[in-house]
Amino acid sequence: MSNAVRAWVLLMVTLCLGIAIGLLGGGALRDRRMARVNDIRRPGGFVEHVRDVIRPNSDSQWSAIRPVVEAISGQNAMMRRMHDSAMRASLDTLRGRLDPMLTPDQRQRLSRFVPGRPGGPPRGPPNGREGPPPGGPMGEREGPPPNGPDDRRPPPP
Repeated sequence: MSNAVRAWVLLMVTLCLGIAIGLLGGGALRDRRMARVNDIRRPGGFVEHVRDVIRPNSDSQWSAIRPVVEAISGQNAMMRRMHDSAMRASLDTLRGRLDPMLTPDQRQRLSRFVPGRPGGPPRGPPNGREGPPPGGPMGEREGPPPNGPDDRRPPPP
């Protein structure tokens, strides 16, 4: 085998190894980040994470800090539930408005992109928690009130 061929083979092997390491390394980093996020989202996870970040000097310092952290943790959880519920409602609106304009094949592809029951309300709040009232976090509804089945037609061109 000539030196030129060896150089090209070595270059291709190096390139393939670099691509493989990049793909595997990127996936591993993403998985680690998601595991951290899931740890923080679990009950008590945010409080533990803040304690690990702050590293209180004493139990008495932590006793003073903890109520503040727990209050913010509760607010964060409530905001996340409201956001999740509002996002589900928005995606249901998208699905409902697009449904009459799409072919069955397009509806199927959309249902893979936007999970949930096609044309219906979400199956329920995650983890059995109560969410905000229907129509958004404050009970607002988009657009004018429905007048019947004709509301689902697309606007004229």
